[in-house]
Amino acid sequence: MEITIPLSSIALSIQAKVRQPIQARIPIGYNREFLNKYRPNETFYLSQITRDHLLKVGKSPDSERPAGTYARHILNRFMIDLSWNSSRLEGNTYSLLETERLLELRESPTGKNSAEAQMILNNKAAIEFIVESAGQMKFNSFIVLNLHALLLDNLLRDQRACGSLRSIPVGIAKSVY
Repeated sequence: MEITIPLSSIALSIQAKVRQPIQARIPIGYNREFLNKYRPNETFYLSQITRDHLLKVGKSPDSERPAGTYARHILNRFMIDLSWNSSRLEGNTYSLLETERLLELRESPTGKNSAEAQMILNNKAAIEFIVESAGQMKFNSFIVLNLHALLLDNLLRDQRACGSLRSIPVGIAKSVY
């Protein structure tokens, strides 16, 4: 029996589009003008009401403690879940339990590609980098390129590409993009 939650008509419409076969999907690119209009700390994609609501529901019980304290508190479960889900998006076949065993016990199941284990370990390293740097991290190209290097370590044929902007087109498998 499938457990479902009630969805709005807009959500049902989106769900139907996502469930279409790949060949029936219409490719859509970025709306460059929309992106170019954004000015950090000056303009906003979300309304003030939505931003206030997200701020309220997103506050941790430890919000008075230094940045990163709450994240460290829940880091282990967060690390496993996020590493697993991020890797699944890239086609990784590890189960949640296999991911947990890899991260906690360094045990990799037999018959799995070593690149899949590397991908999960790289996700863990990137998450740890973000959590440990939470208090002093500023969003800039240095941080983005370092995260890129952590995420792709030992996964690219050309290791010089780790931590660098791509100069080749990249497709998203099983999609029209």
